[in-house]
Amino acid sequence: MKNFLRLTLSAVMLFTIISCEKKSGTPDLNGTWELRHVAGIQVAGVDPNFKPGNGNFFKFEGEKFEKFNDGKKADSGTFVITPEDNVPVNNSKANYSISFNKGEKKYVNLSDKKLVIFDGEIAADGTESTFEKQ
Repeated sequence: MKNFLRLTLSAVMLFTIISCEKKSGTPDLNGTWELRHVAGIQVAGVDPNFKPGNGNFFKFEGEKFEKFNDGKKADSGTFVITPEDNVPVNNSKANYSISFNKGEKKYVNLSDKKLVIFDGEIAADGTESTFEKQ
């Protein structure tokens, strides 16, 4: 009986530790992320930098998102973000992938206040959009 109790207690402790590690490894996207720069598919004479208040942003809350273009809601729904092992994209590396509305997977590089979404490769008419957390 003593061994059974120890084994059960050990299993509960291990499960608790594993659960905590998974939660702390999940990135925190909650909040508003505003567009600051776009690389790729550049139009001559158009500045690739975006000033604060430009109306192009994502709002994330839990597993839901809203995307705004020029201040108008362009898309909304759910998303899934998955850790990746530093996948090379352009001249950078993606540490996560994200799927919006169970659609095509896009690679992202996420740090505390910066979110870069890679939409394909720049060399193949892709874009690299950089957002800052507000």
